[in-house]
Amino acid sequence: MRQFDKNYLVNPFKQAVQNHQVQIGFGLGLASGTVAEIVAGSGFDFIWIDGEHGANTIETVIAQARAIAPYGSHVVVRPLESNRALIKQLLDAGIQSIIAPMIETGEQAKYVAESMYYPPKGKRGFGAPAARAGRWGRIPDYAVTAEQHLFLALQIESKLGVQNAEAITKTEGVDAIFLGPADLAMDMGYYGDFSGEEMQATIKKLIQDIRAWGKPVGTIAGSPEEAQRYIEWGASFVVVGFDAFAISHVADSTIETYKYLKK
Repeated sequence: MRQFDKNYLVNPFKQAVQNHQVQIGFGLGLASGTVAEIVAGSGFDFIWIDGEHGANTIETVIAQARAIAPYGSHVVVRPLESNRALIKQLLDAGIQSIIAPMIETGEQAKYVAESMYYPPKGKRGFGAPAARAGRWGRIPDYAVTAEQHLFLALQIESKLGVQNAEAITKTEGVDAIFLGPADLAMDMGYYGDFSGEEMQATIKKLIQDIRAWGKPVGTIAGSPEEAQRYIEWGASFVVVGFDAFAISHVADSTIETYKYLKK
């Protein structure tokens, strides 16, 4: 059987984030391989496929990952929930980088981290060598070599998560923390608006604390100014766009431009 070089498993996104080299990403929620390929052609460092709020299944994730693969952007996936079976399925599908949503305690963090790794380090089920992750048996010693290239970010997005941020961050097997400002703003009574003074102060402190505890930080930004501010505070990877918003913005702008033709 043909064998792929083990370097096939190298995760450049993980390396960049751990070295605090800023990575700029774009989110996908429309579950379209065509949209994924169009976005991949733009040259983002990573593309975030959202399975929590987007209409994504394991089949659409794989289809989008295949569409993105020739273009060089790294695929990061947020599953529907931080469930061991879903994480195992994504890993076996060849997804190396995962953002696990709604982490609020150190116990949850430990459960998710163990889901990423084979025993004795974790509790991941063994099957990837014969699946897409191991390229159907063509990557020798997948189980031995793959784990060092996996990347796990835990998403803190609630007041309880903020209270337990240190325990979550210091959990063994966690590579980074991803801040969910919109959900945190909801939980703090701001109805998803994270632009206010208290919210921005909370985000700043979280970024600085997490960096002080030794982990990189990622988050979502709604504007270039916001993205720059988070990066200056210490964020290493930032999502700066989303497919549905991009399409609706272009559609709205286009109709406004051509409305005069109807007069």
